[in-house]
Amino acid sequence: ALFSLMGRVAFMLTYARIVNYLPGGDLFLFGKRRRNRTKGKGNIEVSNDKNKINHNIGTGTSWAAIKASTVRERAGEVFAEGLLRLGPLYIKIGQILSCRKDLLPEEWKESMERLQDRVPAKSGTEALELAYSAYTDPIRGINGKEEFDRLFESFDDVPLAAASLGQVHKATLRSNGKVVAIKLQRSRLRDIYDKDLALMNKIAKAVDKFGGKAGEVGGVKQSWEEIFSDAEEILYREIDYRAEAENAIRFAADFGIGVDGRATECKARSLDGKVLPSAASWLRTPFIYDDISTGRILVMEYVPSIKISDDVKLNNAGVTTEEKEMIAESLGRSYLRQLVCGKFFSTDPHAGNLGVIVKKDANGDKNGVQLVFYDFGQACALKDEQAAGILNVIEGIIDYDVDKCVSAFTQMGVMADDADLDKVRRKVKDNFETGKIMVKQRKLKKSGSTSSDTNNDESINSVDTLHPSELQKLSPTSEGSIEINGVNPESKSDIETEEINDAEIMSYFTLPAEYAFVARALSQMDGVGKNLDTDFDFISAAAPWIVEIKGGEKYLTDEFQKFIGKVLRYQNDVFRKAGFRAENMMKR
Repeated sequence: ALFSLMGRVAFMLTYARIVNYLPGGDLFLFGKRRRNRTKGKGNIEVSNDKNKINHNIGTGTSWAAIKASTVRERAGEVFAEGLLRLGPLYIKIGQILSCRKDLLPEEWKESMERLQDRVPAKSGTEALELAYSAYTDPIRGINGKEEFDRLFESFDDVPLAAASLGQVHKATLRSNGKVVAIKLQRSRLRDIYDKDLALMNKIAKAVDKFGGKAGEVGGVKQSWEEIFSDAEEILYREIDYRAEAENAIRFAADFGIGVDGRATECKARSLDGKVLPSAASWLRTPFIYDDISTGRILVMEYVPSIKISDDVKLNNAGVTTEEKEMIAESLGRSYLRQLVCGKFFSTDPHAGNLGVIVKKDANGDKNGVQLVFYDFGQACALKDEQAAGILNVIEGIIDYDVDKCVSAFTQMGVMADDADLDKVRRKVKDNFETGKIMVKQRKLKKSGSTSSDTNNDESINSVDTLHPSELQKLSPTSEGSIEINGVNPESKSDIETEEINDAEIMSYFTLPAEYAFVARALSQMDGVGKNLDTDFDFISAAAPWIVEIKGGEKYLTDEFQKFIGKVLRYQNDVFRKAGFRAENMMKR
């Protein structure tokens, strides 16, 4: 079934490449076609009895390109449907691959995202059997049904939610009467993994050997075997709910959140070594009952919320536009703390794993909102230098500091040994100057950021993700010069304008597994954030909270040093333009 699916998808993608060069049509696949043009735009509709796909395009887009895009979109639907039929492992592999924008066609995005929600669940007797089997231990002589009945007073056999590897039910603890959520693992997952992952590893080796440029995936220096090796480690860890319990407990400790959402002392520290403030007022995550959880059943506090992407329910609950923007900003703030201070983060912040609590006061009136994190089956830890590198990239973007960005790439370990850093630096600078990467100025000012480069009312810079295949799209002012209050003393005519090939720049980057997961998390977070606030981007949301994660004293010290550095570079540039050079003065 797997090879049949791969063959069908490969045929469709090949056909898409061919049709892109043909003047004729693909009417045998898609039936009637209709093209209507309006001023400045064309609307092309391609449809048949099974699907209807609309593409809003500019008048310069060729019909062949539209047809090719439609075929790729349909191939994505076929691939996603096939993974759902093949079972939990393939669904999970699809979810992992979907985070790699450099691996899959852009048209596959919506189809692959549906893998998060369209997962069949078991209910009734089958659900109870999953629960009983999770507690059964023949070696210790534990009867699963008896143990389950001892722990739980009631159990709702209709699942609240279903995912690729498990499903969640509501239950009541017999010991204290508290309502809890129970995550049950699907049966025989380890046996399925052992069999299917061995097959997929062989396929990955074959693709590396016979497909594409050796040692590269999506233009980045990495192999499919390496990608699946990383995925295999994560997949096996994810089917051990004891590991997920550890992840969830660590996340709550890093943010200072205890049982019932009460504030506790944060485990994570700011960069100056001081205790971070508890996030309990704006963030919530379920408390884990690890003493009654096992490798196949996870018992946690029941924390109901509104799905973060359900705009209708949010509106009905009275959540205002300003509160939605606050939730989006809280998402960015939480990831800045996870990546830089905790050095540990959830890699899977899609809408199904995030919620919004509408808080009530003693009189039952609305009293604010909270962001909720669920599901820590996929989490990743960062090394000190990786976390520091990510912060330096963020600050480099905010400050338009080319050298800091490129230095951070090296610090993060994403630059290949043979990388031409001068070309990377020029590409970074070019992308800042052409506005490909921007931090939204209005949002920074609205949030009260004190960044030294926030002096205009216009949008300056907006970063959606830090995907390694896109890291070359960063940029500030040119090397050896400085921009103060939006004015660069070096005119555009003085700047080197040699065009650098994007594919060449991408080849200078490697992709450690941790950054693939950083990219996945930021990419998913960006989609969720934009659903709440169309102006959302991670850098702009995180920038006002850099002072929190650094600590006040360190932040002020760093900002002062940056300011002095800018003044000195500006002074040097003015003297240079006036004909005074340090080396000439030394000779005299």
